[in-house]
Amino acid sequence: MGVEFGILGEVSAWADGRPINLGPARQRCVLAALLVDANHPVSLDQLTDRVWGDAPPQRAAGTLHSYLSRLRSVLSPSDSIHRSAAGYLLRVSEEAVDLHRFRALLARARASDDQEAARLYGVALGLWRGEPFADLDTPWLAALRHTLQTERLSARLDHHDVRLRLGRHAELLPELTVLADRHPLDERLVGQLILALYRSGRQAEALDRYERTRRRLADELGADPGPDLRRLHLRMLSAETTLTPRPVPVPRQLPPPPPSFAGRSRELADLDRIMAAPGNTVVISAIGGTGGVGKTWLALHWAHGNLPRFPDGQLYVNLRGFDPSDSPMPPETAVHGFLDALGVDAAAVPVGLEAQAALYRSLVAGKRMLIVLDNARDTDQVTPLLPGSPSCAVLVTSRRQLPGLITGHGARPIPLDAFDPEEARQAITRLLGEERVRAEPDAVADLLDRCGGLPLALGIVAARARMHPGFPLSVLAGQLREDSSRLDLLDAGEQTASLRAVFSWSYRALTPPAARLFRLLGNAFGPDLGGAAAASLAGLTGGEVRALLGELVRAHLVTENVADRFTMHDLLRAYAAEQALPATPAFDGPGSPSDQRRAATCRLLDHCLHTAHAAALIINRSRQPLTLDEPQPGTSPENPADHDQAMEWFATEHPTLMAAVRHAADAGLGTRAWQIGWTLSDYLDRQGRWLDLLAAHSAALAVTRRQADRFGEAQSHAGASRALIRLGRLDDARAYLERAIALFTELGDRDGRTRAHLGLGFVHQKQDRPRAALDQFHQALALHREAGNEAGAALFLNSIGYQLVLLGEYEEAIPYCQEALDLHAKLGYRHGEASAGDSLAYAYHHLGRFAEAAELYRRSIGLFQEVGDRWHEADTTVHLGEMYDAAGDRATALDTFRRALELLEQLNHPDADRLRARLAGNP
Repeated sequence: MGVEFGILGEVSAWADGRPINLGPARQRCVLAALLVDANHPVSLDQLTDRVWGDAPPQRAAGTLHSYLSRLRSVLSPSDSIHRSAAGYLLRVSEEAVDLHRFRALLARARASDDQEAARLYGVALGLWRGEPFADLDTPWLAALRHTLQTERLSARLDHHDVRLRLGRHAELLPELTVLADRHPLDERLVGQLILALYRSGRQAEALDRYERTRRRLADELGADPGPDLRRLHLRMLSAETTLTPRPVPVPRQLPPPPPSFAGRSRELADLDRIMAAPGNTVVISAIGGTGGVGKTWLALHWAHGNLPRFPDGQLYVNLRGFDPSDSPMPPETAVHGFLDALGVDAAAVPVGLEAQAALYRSLVAGKRMLIVLDNARDTDQVTPLLPGSPSCAVLVTSRRQLPGLITGHGARPIPLDAFDPEEARQAITRLLGEERVRAEPDAVADLLDRCGGLPLALGIVAARARMHPGFPLSVLAGQLREDSSRLDLLDAGEQTASLRAVFSWSYRALTPPAARLFRLLGNAFGPDLGGAAAASLAGLTGGEVRALLGELVRAHLVTENVADRFTMHDLLRAYAAEQALPATPAFDGPGSPSDQRRAATCRLLDHCLHTAHAAALIINRSRQPLTLDEPQPGTSPENPADHDQAMEWFATEHPTLMAAVRHAADAGLGTRAWQIGWTLSDYLDRQGRWLDLLAAHSAALAVTRRQADRFGEAQSHAGASRALIRLGRLDDARAYLERAIALFTELGDRDGRTRAHLGLGFVHQKQDRPRAALDQFHQALALHREAGNEAGAALFLNSIGYQLVLLGEYEEAIPYCQEALDLHAKLGYRHGEASAGDSLAYAYHHLGRFAEAAELYRRSIGLFQEVGDRWHEADTTVHLGEMYDAAGDRATALDTFRRALELLEQLNHPDADRLRARLAGNP
């Protein structure tokens, strides 16, 4: 019987979770004295001192022997107390004593990355049940209690630092507030509270807490705050951007491990051997085989079994090489996803696949990481995703052999065939249970024969059997035999046994509504689908579709890897789309199958469009809404409540929205294509996803041109120009904008024309044509004032004011900038308020009004941080540095320039070179 001991609270012991009676207080004190030094001898004198202090009884030794004898009788033999010449020793696993386990966890936490450290600190601190030895009191225990409480506080502070680095300041605030009130003179703790307050947008409270602490230190100790706390105060006063660092995550992207993996012992041994081989190149294993043979399951099973070998993280991507409803994932999309996972701001991702791949390789260099590239189409798709460091390992799965990867990159092939009979039997036994398999050996043999050893088919068959535990397996085998007699192979080019028969058998067992949803999901676009979007696809309510999705998940026809996000194996998706071809009026209602499919696609597109339109208007209040057609009957768009929800929705759905633009363009639905592109513009721009922005509008532009949709063409030209400006392709942007202005003028669209004039003004501004830029801004302002559009007018007022500042006409600029600032503040548009504040501050600082300028600059920097606009944050920080320089505060100016340079370097922005050159002569 193993015993667990606790001294971080009342002294206690438990055997198999049941408490052990440890006797009276002095006897428990003896046990505590031994547990503190578990597995080390404690002399009789030491025990006496620890139990009684300076007042031991006359027969202390005899009393101790009595206590020790009783303790031996209640503890297991493996935890017995031994006597030697050096004293008494309690032999016990240190893992079984909460104090020693606490200290071991702390040591592991301090040697781990932040994500793992946060977890380990949490486990360690969770071992505490109260004050150590809470029910005992001797001088030795009292002194030790104080020491242990100090250790606990130190661990809590270390835990706070880790969580602050991970950006968890909001969840820490209540705990920090209580602790700081208990320990008001602990400067490290107070500093953590101040930082959490500052990062939570409560700057005034943060500064007030510092001032109260400063006064208290002076009053009670006659001392000033230490250098760390003073430095934090100065960083807050100058709104230093590094106070809110983006934590560098350790990516853990692997999907869950296969729930019922069986067999593959030879292949797993091969993977172990290949991955353990030493060398100076990246170790690559290429798992090849037909669809449904279990390539992904093998890769994930091995990966999850070897996680400790890759402490720096795991990257995973489904490259969709054989997706029947979408094209293979472009390598740049996959690299971009890896860079996101590695903590790179989207705006800092360089242009071009080669530069992106180089950045990716730099970030993983020297790290022990596993990269899983699932479902690859060919070697060209994989090559940019290969790391350059031999510390990394790569698993690639594909239906093709990928000879280029083997010969060109040294990949070790692991061909995967269908299960042999013994492996197949192991798999179905694991899925159905030994008893059920043994009861019907002939039926099991028939099922295995019909599945042809294909793991995907076995999983579906077993799911059907589990859903109907009362069905004899012989009945199920008979149904499958009948289906397979009239169904051919799913893919004549791949010998996958009667896989279509297996699919049809599971499909035909669905209720009619679930079967209809399955068919519709086969034609859905995007890598996965949320529950609300699935409801619109099917024209059902959320409750109705959740029940049907649950049925499909239980039948293993749909997978829910992330809560409320649903996806399908590509073979199942192809089968589902195939089943939508025959007419099934009893399931689908009136109309031909093609009409029904088109109606479902339009509902899904309308769901994306109308939800994205609502979200786009929330994150940019200055935009004029589009005039959208009513959504198709049965569509239920979502309604984000606020800015944060809108941004979160876009973050989750933007891959699906990009697929929606492509799908609409390919299907000739030009209006929906350009409108969805329009809704994506602000989100993609703020996230720095300018290549995605250009791709979306380019796809829409191609279809609107084909269909002679001049309004859609104008919008697509304008949208694409926004990406071109960000990417520095100014001549192309100018041509697109001039075409957009011509089309909007021809169509009489004032709002589109004004925005195109604004874009053209920015192009002129960047190409150093200030008067031409000013002319464009004045034209846009006049058009917006005619329309009575306050939000748009505020935007153009600020553009005029800033251009006047650039021309050195500071007094003339102030009224424009102030009016823009007031309008944006009135409308609650934080981004516009930040831009106008920066412009006004720029005018003030060039007029020598430094105090007013500094206040406005700092407020604008804070607002840009709130809305996530890193480039404008950097630009305004440069302006602040220039103001300090003009005011004669050279040291602060240099510090500010360095903060701005750090931001620009993170964004990979060309302005970084100019600022670096500016700093080159300064120490």
